[in-house]
Amino acid sequence: SKNKAYESERANFEAKSKLLEELKAFEVGADRDKDLEAIKDFITRWRSVGRVPFNKKNINGRFNKVLDAIFKKLKVSQQEAELLKYGNKIQQLAKAEDEIAIRKERTFIRRKIDESKNDIRQLENNLQFFSDASEDNPLVKEVVRNIERHKEALATWNIKLKKLNIMEHKLGKEEESVEDTEDSSSEE
Repeated sequence: SKNKAYESERANFEAKSKLLEELKAFEVGADRDKDLEAIKDFITRWRSVGRVPFNKKNINGRFNKVLDAIFKKLKVSQQEAELLKYGNKIQQLAKAEDEIAIRKERTFIRRKIDESKNDIRQLENNLQFFSDASEDNPLVKEVVRNIERHKEALATWNIKLKKLNIMEHKLGKEEESVEDTEDSSSEE
């Protein structure tokens, strides 16, 4: 029922609020790896909590803001942070073994890769239209910076696609090995 769904979303919001407070209180220690493990655990717990009411959705953004601040303290690059969060998403997709979700994710990443490539091409074309394309031109500098940003994003999306492929390959292998054992038992 609609009411039940709302109740569980409210309960999820309570759970996420508690987690958020816990994360806010998190102190970065001397052992970076240990801290990163703890943060991964936070992300896992956060992801395992279901949907929150629509009007409370901004709690997800707040969680990411706090995460990013901690990543900064731990000197985690933006790409590494993205991939940490993503590695977590992959684990969940793998656990659910949801082929449709995996396919959707792949389509989404492919679209992002295409968008990044198009943006880079467009910006590189724009550079050719500058009469004064010297490095000191602030507009040129801005475009070059923009190209760099898009190239970094493209690299990150490519790694995400690779991680998704590896995960899917592993799932496929596990299925094959299950099928193998089933075949051998039918021969007796």
